Amino acid sequence: MPTQKTAAIVLRAFPLREAHKIITFYTPDYGKVKAVAYGVKSPKNKLSGSLELLNHGMLLFNYRENRDLQNLSGFELIDGFDGIRNDFARITYGCYLAELVDAIASEGDANAQVFTLLRNSFQLLEDIQDVPLLARYFEIKFLDLSGYAPQLSICANCGTIVTPAFIQKSPQAKSKTPILHFSVRNGGMLCTNCQNRDTSAFTITPGSSELLKTLRKSELNKLSRIRPSTLNHRELKLILSSFIKYHTERHLKSLTFIESVLEM
Repeated sequence: MPTQKTAAIVLRAFPLREAHKIITFYTPDYGKVKAVAYGVKSPKNKLSGSLELLNHGMLLFNYRENRDLQNLSGFELIDGFDGIRNDFARITYGCYLAELVDAIASEGDANAQVFTLLRNSFQLLEDIQDVPLLARYFEIKFLDLSGYAPQLSICANCGTIVTPAFIQKSPQAKSKTPILHFSVRNGGMLCTNCQNRDTSAFTITPGSSELLKTLRKSELNKLSRIRPSTLNHRELKLILSSFIKYHTERHLKSLTFIESVLEM
């Protein structure tokens, strides 16, 4: 039973009997790891204060292959992200990012880029002004890294280059409005020839589509330079949250809470 040491972020914790907890971590070396922290509910336990949700630290665990639960032997705290915990909106969004990783990531499927994205996003979440924009950045980057990347430039059905369609929003309108169609079911944008293949496809503005492409290729430290409109925010939130719900087949409690409380 070799002891393994790796960086880790606490994604989830739930009780096991009276004194123990099962902790879900995300690590760069082992992917998602579930481990039992025995006696951690006791105030005398040296780990009792370090295994809070979102904490970043060095994990020690006794690795056993082909086991659902490992035995936790130590966790040395590196960063508790206090700036997140002191703000209701930030901690709520932080929990959402952690829950999203927990929902999509597979146990034992290591992806160091996902770990770095999560850690760096928590660091930026402590002081970034546009918190929802950080969430949209994380969503598109994480979807790409996890193999769920939506098609944004070519048609998800036929593969041709996507160009806007033009509609007249009202009889009184003097000009037509450009729109694009995003199909959750088909996995991305639809061209004008294929847009009728999904009657539930969302319509979004070309500006929101370009913003999503920008987020996909941007670096995290450049995020504060981006100034999305209210419409951009609303459209990206709608298509990405719908895309995530469809492909994870999971009900993300923190996302529901954000929608019902923070975005009222």
